[in-house]
Amino acid sequence: MAFTSIYGIVDPAQHERLMDEIAKELVAAIDPATGKPAVNKAFKCEDAYKNRGQLDVGPDIVVGYAKGTRCSNESALGGVERDVYTNNTGMWSGDHCMDPDVVPGVLFTSRPLKKPAARLQDLAAAILAEFGIERFPPRE
Repeated sequence: MAFTSIYGIVDPAQHERLMDEIAKELVAAIDPATGKPAVNKAFKCEDAYKNRGQLDVGPDIVVGYAKGTRCSNESALGGVERDVYTNNTGMWSGDHCMDPDVVPGVLFTSRPLKKPAARLQDLAAAILAEFGIERFPPRE
């Protein structure tokens, strides 16, 4: 798969090699406070997303942080923190940065769903089914 971006600075011929190198280094990263891995997995975009729209706008690498580790809230907004690793002491209600094998998603409802959603990819269709929409976009 060839990646093209008006925002990229990496020579397309080096893209795959650089992604492999970054993913390998992320998984090898050790949290100095715990001595444990900081990242369990680093997914290439095409391995994490199957929807073409997600591939077009998603990151090149999706980081699956280990339990107790994550990026700072500021980094998600483009900020750069002084410390690479900090304690995650804030109130936690959910995270999109975790390794899904460590913190799987859970959906709680007050009633059975009309259409089951066993995977996150099935959730949009299940929500639409609750409103009587079985096909999106609707047939003309």
